[in-house]
Amino acid sequence: MNQFKMSLFLPPISPVKDSATGRTIQPPTLTPYKEITLQEVYKLITSSERLKTLTETVRRAAENGDEKIYRMLKQQTLPYVTPCGVFSYRKSDSLTGPSGLIVVDIDHLDSRGEAEKLKRQLFDDRLLHPVLAFTSPSGYGVKAFIPYDLARIPDTRQNTSENIHWAMNYVQAIYDFHSSHPDGEDKKTNRSGKGVDRSGKDLVRACFLSYDEEALIRREI
Repeated sequence: MNQFKMSLFLPPISPVKDSATGRTIQPPTLTPYKEITLQEVYKLITSSERLKTLTETVRRAAENGDEKIYRMLKQQTLPYVTPCGVFSYRKSDSLTGPSGLIVVDIDHLDSRGEAEKLKRQLFDDRLLHPVLAFTSPSGYGVKAFIPYDLARIPDTRQNTSENIHWAMNYVQAIYDFHSSHPDGEDKKTNRSGKGVDRSGKDLVRACFLSYDEEALIRREI
């Protein structure tokens, strides 16, 4: 199995501030905890009891429809990786080795059942051929790690960027992300913007890890 490698970062991804004063009480983590392989990521999200507890807490906030608390818990408690490669610092120009992977993140789906169904559909997609697919922290989305040819374009940044755009556009075009709710919003959870998350397209794009004992990994590439 290909040893895809990336960086693992501990939380928080953004500054933790005092609610009363607004002062930063814990800065964001900018240096990686360690280098991690795809297999180690899979083991972590399928067997870590600590990650399971954290994920359950985050999902309760999502289920209760409290977007502010959900985002805060996700950013302040969940570990994350940089699927595009290994970094010495959380900046695009600090890449020490590309992984040959990109991540596509689909969120704000209408149900957890829809997320489970899409996870399998993406994993079985012959063009995408993801090496890993798992349910997102909210429980209403999917994250897929997709391999690409590192040698296709000599410029790593350009190569990665083009593959990210291609994968995002492909998933958005092929899979139906129209909300089942008339106004495009889930009344229970206040989720909107169903579909591919296009907020991060650079090399150092972070991917939060969440517990999923039924995550899918490709043993042979």
